[in-house]
Amino acid sequence: MTENSGISSSASLKAIAKLIEASAKAGLGVLQSLYGAAPGSLTGIVDWAKSESCGAGCGPCEIPPPCWMPRPLCDVVSHGKAGNTASITFEITNQSMTTRVISIFTTSPSTGLVFSAPQLTLSPMEAGSIEVTYTIPTPFPSGPGTEILLWIQGCRLHFLRWKINSSSISGNTNYEVCVCDGPEYLHHWYDHFYCPRPCLPPQRVPGQ
Repeated sequence: MTENSGISSSASLKAIAKLIEASAKAGLGVLQSLYGAAPGSLTGIVDWAKSESCGAGCGPCEIPPPCWMPRPLCDVVSHGKAGNTASITFEITNQSMTTRVISIFTTSPSTGLVFSAPQLTLSPMEAGSIEVTYTIPTPFPSGPGTEILLWIQGCRLHFLRWKINSSSISGNTNYEVCVCDGPEYLHHWYDHFYCPRPCLPPQRVPGQ
């Protein structure tokens, strides 16, 4: 009875091994037929996946700015004739569980720049908007254009660079920019690369 049991177990193992071998061969056969029929098909799919992935534009060793640095929103370029008005509407969402005052200001004072409100008070998860308008002066100053740096201060500090160019026609004069403001809870793989390195203290210029 023991011998029969051993023979039966050995036969079962051999049958399973043959089944696995047959399955593996079948899978390899399918891959070979696909690759043989269209030599670039599989590599093309892989290349497409790489190019369309969210990190496709970043190098493997690229480290983003540290979380305590101001966060760039985007660069906006508007074109218009003298006397035209360009605008940016900021749609701001408070993504924290605390009521927060969101302020907006500029460090590039420009005549003709108007804020619909200097600040917003947003409850947890509440959204609101602030519109910034700029009237292109007449005559338009000579040079490459007017550049305005806009800042939004909430839980974090965000900034946007806005360039207005003189043109014979108006274009891209009304923008809408979404701002998600809230704390950062994730610990990123690159966080341990950072260490504080403050700016050098002001130096006395010789002869002054």
